[in-house]
Amino acid sequence: MSILEQLLAPMTLSDFSTTHLSREPYAAPEKASFLRNCLSWNTLNEILYTGHKNCWLPLQGKLPIEEELCTGQLTFSQARKGFESGRTVLVRHAEQAHPLFAAVARDFYRLFNEPVDVQLYCTPSGQEGFDWHYDYEDVFVIQSDGEKEFRLRKNTVNPGALIQKPSQLEDLQKETTRAELRCYLKPGDWLYIPAGYWHKALALTDSYHISVGVLRGKEKKPSVGSLHL
Repeated sequence: MSILEQLLAPMTLSDFSTTHLSREPYAAPEKASFLRNCLSWNTLNEILYTGHKNCWLPLQGKLPIEEELCTGQLTFSQARKGFESGRTVLVRHAEQAHPLFAAVARDFYRLFNEPVDVQLYCTPSGQEGFDWHYDYEDVFVIQSDGEKEFRLRKNTVNPGALIQKPSQLEDLQKETTRAELRCYLKPGDWLYIPAGYWHKALALTDSYHISVGVLRGKEKKPSVGSLHL
């Protein structure tokens, strides 16, 4: 059974594709319990020790101004210090730096046959890693430890994120919908965010989550046929 099948059970992949994939968010409590605590400071230490060149310390989407913190490489000490100062420790393409996340990426790739990337977010209590934004990929958020509140809004300006844009600020200013969904994630919970959905997240405690992004072909219809089952 694939990771996604475990996350969805008893819902089938076919039902998920029909009702939610590329359409609307979906969340399930405790279905990701088998991935609870898989992201920790020990895990980060293993990744940082490899010299992985895609590690960052954003605060509301902005990087530190110190030159040594803008190279994409962090030491464990820099990561801890940044976290303690309120910054999120963000690891992009974690599948390239750790066997566990490489296995997760391979599992999702087998289903979708589309590019998959895994990002890790370690956010201190009371902080947001990014302000309102949307992704160009479908995102599966797996809460490993701590608690986080996600706020989501439908995108009426660039629905489905079909148009690539250098900045989303103008879209956000043009957005008319104010209706929000709120989702509280605890360890072992997970959330699906379709491409294009506005979202932001607040760490209610020190929070550690895994984000699996699937960049699905925009010309494909959101049906089970696009999943390689």
